[in-house]
Amino acid sequence: MKTTLSAKRQVSIPKRVCDQLELEPGSRIAWEATDGKLVGRPVPTNVLEKLTGIHKGGPDLVAGLLKQRREDREREDRKLAR
Repeated sequence: MKTTLSAKRQVSIPKRVCDQLELEPGSRIAWEATDGKLVGRPVPTNVLEKLTGIHKGGPDLVAGLLKQRREDREREDRKLAR
């Protein structure tokens, strides 16, 4: 496979390669030049960024955790008071 470097120093990645590597518009690629070879590797997407906001509008997880901890503490206090 061959591609051409544009005047803006851009390279098009053939569709077959994009499909094989599951590259989408906006995918990041890390480039490395070694021994006269140019190697591009997909940069894994940040899983945390993808998950940010996934529960928007859902239950307040922090409030639920604090409630559970408060109940646990009360239960422990009752055990110690016996």
